[in-house]
Amino acid sequence: MLPTSRVASALLLGVGVAGLSAGLAAPAFIEAEPTLPLDLKHTTWTMTDENATTRLLQDGRQLQVPVTAQWHVALQEPADDEQVTLRVGSSWMRSSLQEEKDRLITAQVWSYPIDRLTGDALADAAVSHTMATPVSTVPVTGLWWKFPAGAEKTSYDVFDETLRDSAPAVFEEEMEMDGRTVYRYHQDIEPTNVAKKYNTYQTMLSGEDGTEYLFHSAQRDFYVDKVSGMIVDLDVSIKDFYAKDDGVETQNALTFNSSISEEDTQAFLEQTKKFHHTNLIHWIRWGLLGAGALITLIALLGIFGVFGTRSPKQPKPAAAPAAE
Repeated sequence: MLPTSRVASALLLGVGVAGLSAGLAAPAFIEAEPTLPLDLKHTTWTMTDENATTRLLQDGRQLQVPVTAQWHVALQEPADDEQVTLRVGSSWMRSSLQEEKDRLITAQVWSYPIDRLTGDALADAAVSHTMATPVSTVPVTGLWWKFPAGAEKTSYDVFDETLRDSAPAVFEEEMEMDGRTVYRYHQDIEPTNVAKKYNTYQTMLSGEDGTEYLFHSAQRDFYVDKVSGMIVDLDVSIKDFYAKDDGVETQNALTFNSSISEEDTQAFLEQTKKFHHTNLIHWIRWGLLGAGALITLIALLGIFGVFGTRSPKQPKPAAAPAAE
């Protein structure tokens, strides 16, 4: 009959082998990629410029009053492990004594599918407008509200809803925010005649001196969590104006400078912890492999009797007394 120590070692060997097997198989069963979770709670970007300048469409008057820009992002069906439908509602609103319909500068709703890992648009966006305009289809030519997971120190094309096109956002610096590695990317959009790109009631003005076109320019700083690719902070500077073909400003349309609040930034940073971390799978895998290898080694030593107990030595029989 086998000694108890060797039976225990044989059972321990099974545990060790199971640990090694689990370590080798872990990548196939544990989700390691930091894909976009479908249950995010904090998905609204809000910023206010207390000294913004806007033009009233009705009579062309210039108002210098607070303006609030807001983008609400909803993750909707259809969705699966690789993609999700993104619904972005954007609005620009004056804070004044006017009625709400007169305070509203613009509002749009964008809907399109994105890759949950890279943030790339997978189809054109359906865009609806507040002012009784028909739904239109617009190609989303760059990233918008999510950078690729595992963001790199490079340049990414980022979409601009007024331009209806993308422009490069160039890596500028690496920083740490609340223990997270964050990359700052800067985007600079030179004044562009958007009326020549698409024509709506807001992009062209007709007057005695001829037609004037809406020009759009913007500067943005995107603060992107390196692991998840999520934007955790945002600085925006917008300068829109009307001009003739020569691009020389004749009247202001919108001047706006603002950033996301510190409270929102903190909430976005906290939310990045919901993403799967790529390093987690490696820690789990090597932990299982290491523990499995150690247990297996101890079990083998036990099976070969290294830890076996030896029988105690029997006392030598007493010598017989010598005969006299």
